[in-house]
Amino acid sequence: MSKVLATGNMGFIGSHLMERLQQDGHWVSGCDIKNMIDIRTYNFHEKYDVIFHLAANASIPQSIENPIESHSHNVIGTLRILEYAKKIGAGIVFSSSSSVYGEPENTPTKETEPFKPMMPYALNKIECEQYLWLYWQLYGVKSVILRYFNVFGEGQENANGGGDSSLCLANFLRQYKEKKELTIVGDGEQRRDFIYVKDVVEANLKAAEYLDKAEQLEVFNIGSGINYSVNEVADMIKKERTYLPPRVEPKIGLADITKAKELLHWKPQIKLETWIKQQIGGGE
Repeated sequence: MSKVLATGNMGFIGSHLMERLQQDGHWVSGCDIKNMIDIRTYNFHEKYDVIFHLAANASIPQSIENPIESHSHNVIGTLRILEYAKKIGAGIVFSSSSSVYGEPENTPTKETEPFKPMMPYALNKIECEQYLWLYWQLYGVKSVILRYFNVFGEGQENANGGGDSSLCLANFLRQYKEKKELTIVGDGEQRRDFIYVKDVVEANLKAAEYLDKAEQLEVFNIGSGINYSVNEVADMIKKERTYLPPRVEPKIGLADITKAKELLHWKPQIKLETWIKQQIGGGE
């Protein structure tokens, strides 16, 4: 991997990935193609070895309010990236989501868990995954799919998304710094698997390396393998809180990351509690 394109390079995860790629000495270019106009007009003229496709409209409330727009941004945008990859012979590392599992029957959840989307955004990701599989079968476009659980880290306060517990930590830290009560959507008993953004970046790099030897489309859960309730996360930061009406979201998320450990030789390094302590001044 030497010449790289990262879509969504200005986003939360994408900006961390771009920084790491540049540090590692790769020739890297980025584009943010969430908007359909950008997708149509972006001048794809370079030949890349790998495309990291992170660009998406990740807002769950927006996807529920406007499913047609969500489909256009997420599915049509991915199709255009697939067409470009087919043209130049690039492999793709695709950023998917644990939301494809919905309310899983089994936890920890393996990659073989049936799809149960609860919102259009999750269905969009499923459609994209199916297109990635189809393009490998029909055109030989190689891909690796990474299903992220709840990503956290520096810069998330500027991220596009959330509306449920997916951005609860970023919201809590902002409210803590502003000396406000923490606001929790629902009863706070929904459980989430939190994974640090730089661990996610490392998973992307490992997936790109794996592309060279991949013989079929592979899907990997990217999480910590540990989950916490939203209330437990709030307890790590501040006691005072206010509860808001619930929204559509799964009650539990917990990744089985055995496959990523075995095939990608990847494992998370940063613990949620340690990072939170550092952010609120209680860490070393």
